Parts: sequence; structure tokens; C-alpha cells
Amino acid sequence: MHVESRSEFGIFLKTLRRRLPPETARLGSWERLPARRGRPVTQEEIAEVVGVSRNWYRILESGAEVRASTRLVERIARAVAFTPEERMRLFVLAIPELGDIRTPADA
Repeated sequence: MHVESRSEFGIFLKTLRRRLPPETARLGSWERLPARRGRPVTQEEIAEVVGVSRNWYRILESGAEVRASTRLVERIARAVAFTPEERMRLFVLAIPELGDIRTPADA
């Protein structure tokens, strides 16, 4: 992953997690604990939903030099309920080679 893409990927993940309303009851199909509702969604909660350690998710948000699998990126997109545009942006940032793909309509 390119340096700027890694950084943007981490910033994008963090921004979208932080924009989730504290009263969010569900992350994808996962229900937040009642005691957590009313509080900001944490890295730990997202990590639990997508099936990775909190430390691994923290590394993703930090923009460190790691590469997330497409399966993990998909699980994150579902958990955070990205819009189609955000989902595309997430994949392009996670897998920069996708930015080089153009449809015939783009040409």
C-alpha cells in the first residue's frame, strides 16, 4: 500500500467510526451491549464485530504499513454501514490497485 494511501485509509476508518452516533444499537448484525449505548463506538467494538483483535484494528486505523484483506475490508464496510461511495473509497484506499481500474463509461 502506498504511504499516503495507508495514512488516508487509517484516517478514513477512524473518521467513519467516530461519526457513528453514540446511541447506535447495532453494528452490522452485531448488537452493542446496552451499557455501551450512549458512548462513542470504540475500536474494540469494531474489532469484535469484524473478527480481529483490537490491536490489529488499532493498527489499521493508525495507517501503519499493513494490508487488509478484501474479506476484512468487506466486514468493516458492513459493520459500519458505509454508503456505496464510502464503500468504494474504503476499497480503493485499502487496495490502491483498484483505483487504476476504469469502467468503459469512465474512459
